[in-house]
Amino acid sequence: MTILLSQISIKNFRSCKDTEVILSPFTPLVGYNNCGKSNILSAIQWLLRKSSLEKSDFNDSEAAIEVSGLIEGISEAVLELLDVKQRGSISPYIKNGALRIKRTQQKPNARANEINLFVGAVDGDQWVPNPNGIDNALAALLPEPIRIGAMENAAEDASKAKTTTTIGKLLAEFLQPVRAAHGAELGVHLKEVEKRIAAEGDSRFDELGVIDQSINEKIEDLFPGIHVKLDFPVPTLDELIKGGTIKVYEGGNEGRAFTSYGHGAQRSIQIGLIRYLAEVKKANGAKAGTTLLLIDEPELYLHPFAIEQIRSALKSLSRAGYQVIFSTHSGQLVSSMDAQNTLLIRKDAEKGTYARKRLLESIQSIVPNSIHQMEQLFTLTNSSRVLFSEKVVLTEGKTEIRLLPCIFEKITGKSLGQAKIAIVGQSGVNDTKKSIEILGAMDLPTRAIVDLDYAFNGAVTHGFLSKTDTDLNTLKNILEQMKNAGKITLNPSTGLPMKGITTAAEAFSLLALEADAKIALANIHERLKQIGIWMWTLGAIEQHIGTTTKDESSWAAFQIKVEAGELAAICPDMIGLSALIAWILQ
Repeated sequence: MTILLSQISIKNFRSCKDTEVILSPFTPLVGYNNCGKSNILSAIQWLLRKSSLEKSDFNDSEAAIEVSGLIEGISEAVLELLDVKQRGSISPYIKNGALRIKRTQQKPNARANEINLFVGAVDGDQWVPNPNGIDNALAALLPEPIRIGAMENAAEDASKAKTTTTIGKLLAEFLQPVRAAHGAELGVHLKEVEKRIAAEGDSRFDELGVIDQSINEKIEDLFPGIHVKLDFPVPTLDELIKGGTIKVYEGGNEGRAFTSYGHGAQRSIQIGLIRYLAEVKKANGAKAGTTLLLIDEPELYLHPFAIEQIRSALKSLSRAGYQVIFSTHSGQLVSSMDAQNTLLIRKDAEKGTYARKRLLESIQSIVPNSIHQMEQLFTLTNSSRVLFSEKVVLTEGKTEIRLLPCIFEKITGKSLGQAKIAIVGQSGVNDTKKSIEILGAMDLPTRAIVDLDYAFNGAVTHGFLSKTDTDLNTLKNILEQMKNAGKITLNPSTGLPMKGITTAAEAFSLLALEADAKIALANIHERLKQIGIWMWTLGAIEQHIGTTTKDESSWAAFQIKVEAGELAAICPDMIGLSALIAWILQ
């Protein structure tokens, strides 16, 4: 992509009181219903396509609406592709390949000449109102966006050849090769039609002459000296192609109108056009300008496999001269690599619509120049969970991932999804601190659940517990006593359990059963809980829920019993589980 609308500032537009967003070539907008995702798309569209806004578009009708943006990538090579007038009107305001633009409307229902466009240099405070020719220059860099609503305008987008619609853009791409291949041939046929029905045609149909004569006899009585001829203008080749539309065929039936089909079929056809447009753009090569594709919920009414195809098509468009910005409720449209540029859109009464810090900036602020944390946290599965949640629970074990959802639902009466909570498995407990910090930078409340051994390892490494912590030393002394009693094996260099008489995990579970360890374990548990980390005081989750193995058959058996209403009967620590769920919900 050459040109990029990289930043947008929206003031006083609907729910966007003062909204700042960072855009990429492929930008998913994720958020719950009515948080303002569509308002952001509409504001971007208005910045590039002037229209008079109504009172309902103003958050405060006494203040002006203002939308500004930063355009980057305007290189000298790009400017050379503009005509002389366009280049002359825009060049003075470009610095280091970037340009600021701003559109304002002071009051509702303003006239066209009252809606102002400004340009300015990137590092300047001054805005220049509507320089001569700037509209045409901007249109060459950022043509009128294609806006596809959630569903309401599918029929218009897919069947009416306007410059703003998908079919219109497709026909524009189609026009040039058709003209080159068949222009002369079609021109001959159109000329023959013109000869027979145009007023000046030299081979007009006799029937037209008869009608002309009858009409002129009537006119002669009223106004002598003038006469008329019926005239049927023949469209040019460009006009003929631009007037194209589509008909839908099913089986051997006659073609039907697009609007006669249901939403699922309409959306599939609409997205099919977009996919083909992506292929055409890719084959033709990207041009100087960038077209914005603004879509509300492209996944609507489509099955999972079709959604995957849409994501691929949109990604292809983003590499072929389109900047794709879309709202979505589907994790399938956000790959692990796209998660870093996804905007988490939220809304509250005070701030209105706003965007949380992106994962990209959050990672770099905590772990500069590192991609490990993104790889660990945002696999394809995890990205869909984290980006669509209001709270994240990090775990280190598969048992938590598998069974906590059914435990949560049994205790609370609602699913994790209904509570807007995501459970994410970490690649290792040593990632806990960085993971919490990264998600915190994104303004996502985060909890972590760890096994007992974390207190001796990660908690010390991360600075949550001191090496000389009294409670920790108490537990280490008890471990030494257990070793001397022949119950466990300790690593001579660390003094911590290792595989031998028991496994390390079994050794920590045995530690939790020692009477002298209870108080120290409870103290450490409370201190870690205060900083957002829940430690299993009996060793691991299995000891609290009463399972003996970590395998699918054990998990399935537990879940069947839970769904049958036996949770309290089978769990050794029902009080602890209830406390965990309450802590997660805080």
